[in-house]
Amino acid sequence: MSNNQTPNSNEQQKVQIHVSPDLDYSYRDVANIFVGAGEVVFEFGNQHRSMPGHVTISNRIVLSFANAHELQKKLQELLVEAQKQMQESFAKAQAAQQ
Repeated sequence: MSNNQTPNSNEQQKVQIHVSPDLDYSYRDVANIFVGAGEVVFEFGNQHRSMPGHVTISNRIVLSFANAHELQKKLQELLVEAQKQMQESFAKAQAAQQ
């Protein structure tokens, strides 16, 4: 279990999140995002290897604007941190070669 922040109207509260150990991982290579009336829709799918140009959508996830914005914020923070770590690793590897 882990603690996470989730929005609750204008304030945030701590909640405990349980992730089942046998939760399935879904690997997708296509993503579509649509903005509708008060919600954001994410569609995920895979390209067909045997039929180029064809995609099957396997998952559709709908988030409120507030939750989609929170997801965007968290994803941006994580990507910035991951990029920083990769740059540091690359710099260390370059220094070790010299």
